[in-house]
Amino acid sequence: MPSSVSRRAQPAPRYRRIAQRLIADIRAGRYRVGDVLPSEHDLCERFDASRFTVREALRELTEKGLISRRPRAGSVVTAAEQSSMFTQSLGSVAEMLNYPAQTYREVRETESVRTGRALAQLLKCPVGARWFRIGALRRTPSLVVPLCWTDIYVAPRYARIVRRRDHGRVPVFKQLEEQFGVHVERAQLDVFASSVPPRLARALEVDARSEALTIVRRYYDAAGDNFENTVSIHPGSRYTYSIELRREFRSAG
Repeated sequence: MPSSVSRRAQPAPRYRRIAQRLIADIRAGRYRVGDVLPSEHDLCERFDASRFTVREALRELTEKGLISRRPRAGSVVTAAEQSSMFTQSLGSVAEMLNYPAQTYREVRETESVRTGRALAQLLKCPVGARWFRIGALRRTPSLVVPLCWTDIYVAPRYARIVRRRDHGRVPVFKQLEEQFGVHVERAQLDVFASSVPPRLARALEVDARSEALTIVRRYYDAAGDNFENTVSIHPGSRYTYSIELRREFRSAG
């Protein structure tokens, strides 16, 4: 008779257990919306944990939409329950050009294309221009549903980057820098209201033509050549762009 071996579930990582206790505190009303959580130092003492572990726990709360973290402002409680929306907070140009590291791309389609009039207008390139298109779903561990659909257009000579093992985890413009020595000298960012195209509705798990937010990024090298474009379509209820700007004071001279 075969013997059965009982397997014990592996305990959750330390940072996740700390995150769960903080979530329980928020849900119980110990920390209400608008309250500032204790400092990292105080949380380290409370949980007898390293600063790295505490930061990972706070990152998890941020991904779940429960807190917002700002330099010198601390961790502010923004919701008592996990949100179905992903918020990207921007504090630098680099963050504006890319998604947070915890997100990743799931490649679904690849093809060589020539731009028609509508696509050329969107990418701001000539009609009939050749591109290699990589169609992908972007996901994040904090959401069950996809965050967005992204079409990445690169010059045909760079098409083989899609074969890289780290392709879905590393920003494409960084892959182009590493593999081909192409550097971003200038970039453009367009954000506008749109709707979900019928062809993407099923993949995004929303109704066709429902509200969406489209973000177009265009990358240019030192010679002014446009070597990459990305068009990301976010269902309207899943994504927020949060930008903080600070006034720069300059002394008169």
